[in-house]
Amino acid sequence: MTRSGGPLDLARDRLRSDLEVLLQPAPASARSFAVTFVGPAGWGYEDGGPEGLATVTARLLVTRPGGRTRERLARTLDRLGGSLISSTDPESAEVGLWGPTDAWKPLLRIFADAVLRPTFSEDELARILRQVRERQLRQRVQPDLRADRELLARVFPKGHPYRLTGIGTPRSVDRITLGLVERFHRQHYPNRSGLLVLTASAPHRDLVRELSAFFPGSDLRPGPAPPSLPAGTPIREPLHVSIPGQSQVAVRLGAPSRPRSDPSYPALFLLNEVLGGRPLLSRLFQRVRERHGLAYHASSELEAMRWGGYWEAVAGTDPATRDRVVRLMRTEVQRLSTETIGRGELDRIRESSLGSLPLELETTASAHELAVEAAYHRLPLDFYRRWPATLRGLSPGELRKVAETEFRAGETALVTAGPPAR
Repeated sequence: MTRSGGPLDLARDRLRSDLEVLLQPAPASARSFAVTFVGPAGWGYEDGGPEGLATVTARLLVTRPGGRTRERLARTLDRLGGSLISSTDPESAEVGLWGPTDAWKPLLRIFADAVLRPTFSEDELARILRQVRERQLRQRVQPDLRADRELLARVFPKGHPYRLTGIGTPRSVDRITLGLVERFHRQHYPNRSGLLVLTASAPHRDLVRELSAFFPGSDLRPGPAPPSLPAGTPIREPLHVSIPGQSQVAVRLGAPSRPRSDPSYPALFLLNEVLGGRPLLSRLFQRVRERHGLAYHASSELEAMRWGGYWEAVAGTDPATRDRVVRLMRTEVQRLSTETIGRGELDRIRESSLGSLPLELETTASAHELAVEAAYHRLPLDFYRRWPATLRGLSPGELRKVAETEFRAGETALVTAGPPAR
């Protein structure tokens, strides 16, 4: 391969099959490449099928691509130095592959087989179902996982895909059959609504030619329509989930938020960084953990997807200090909308956040994640070049105005999970 440009020089193209592809040059020092397929195959597309079907299908894709046995696949990937993975969320599924530059062509063939030509077998299905049931058990008995699940169930109404975690229930996974997996794959993977993202050092013309050979148009079908989303408001009554035998309480505060395409996203991003998204510097960490010493961890997260989103503030604490931690967290959420953030604090958080961007461009894996985000959300090709100016252009007053509608402690859902309350 020969280099062309840097990882911020994104380019869009289409294969002969009309499948869209986003191309990203690898970092200058990289000796590896990464490729991802993103398709409308998340659990929001299960369309009445058993819950967990999307997750099980994605996991099966990477076990026997193109008729290879699991053992043969492992040996081949080990010899070539590659790694093949898959993941799901409410809106999409991803199949990704990473490997050394000098093995990109044979690894691309394995990747294409996983997306388009997987081999499904009863023994692999049984193995994946056992893994999913183990995840369900952990979700029931581990405070953090249980609190996450219960928060989503209170933030989003019944029938909303964001309400679910993708692994279903013991009863639903018992209904998953090989036939349902094969049908779900046919309907959601080889279709023109999918996207390819490739981070590599070859000239774009060569990359498009190779990808066109691996993803012919005969394997692609029209994509499914997005599901309809029911409306609803968060359940405001606090919930404590008793889990006997646990010593730590997981605390979750959250509410619905805007999609990634919303013009207010940059402000929401920065507000979350101030609240708890920026390690060590954010308010939740500084005031709940550092100043008062009440939590093992305290942070926040903003999930902004295509159809919508949500934010959550999280903490882990001792049962005796649970109520104090909840009060402090509510106070910090409320302060975003009732007090204007000081210029010094805002600049410190903002520059720390922007300082992480160059670090993410140093490796193929982290740069590729940015490209996948840009592809999925249809971001402008120069988005990351303009991102610093976008954040620096936001004033404390603008942030407070957005926070007045998005971060109101009185309209959030509250869930705690851990030992039975005294």
